[in-house]
Amino acid sequence: MSTTPRPRKDLWAFDRADRWGLGLLLGLVAAVTTAVAVVAPLVRWAGGDGLPLRYVGPLAVPALDRAGVAYDELGAVDATLANPSTAQRLLDLAPGVLATVLVVVGCWLVLGVLRDVGSGDPFRWRNVVRLRALALLVAVGAPVVWFARSSVDLSLVTSLDLEEGVAGALFELPWLPVVTGMVIALVAEAFRAGSRLREDVEGLV
Repeated sequence: MSTTPRPRKDLWAFDRADRWGLGLLLGLVAAVTTAVAVVAPLVRWAGGDGLPLRYVGPLAVPALDRAGVAYDELGAVDATLANPSTAQRLLDLAPGVLATVLVVVGCWLVLGVLRDVGSGDPFRWRNVVRLRALALLVAVGAPVVWFARSSVDLSLVTSLDLEEGVAGALFELPWLPVVTGMVIALVAEAFRAGSRLREDVEGLV
């Protein structure tokens, strides 16, 4: 008596549970971003708390000075703008609102691709458009948010009554989102090739 062996489950297969898990994760990402970037500043505003700032300023380490050890005399300094105006609070809130919008739109685009993957028809032209839009959001939108945040921080730092020698706000090059956006654009091109192949096959039927 022979028995047919059961096929082994592909551990790399993106099944229904994985799609639900990713959908919940995207929803969590959108919710956390909204809470941190928008809700938290509004709560601080409602409570009358100051605006937290970080800038590059002069540092002094007495122990290293006594030991004669040289060190970088500029570093990140945390400060608080105690009594910000309404305009300053709105200015501080703007980059967070922009970041939240980009994250929510990005999650919505990924969910659209996820639905088509779940239906067994991922190579639709609309998914090419979605992935291209997502690549643009990541490669361009993320640096725009970074530039807006840095510009706002610099504007707020200059409003503080600081001693001479303060270099200004912290600036970092956001190269990782640009590279990630380029990779997503490459995936979009792969989906474009799949979409063309799908149309050719349908034309032969």
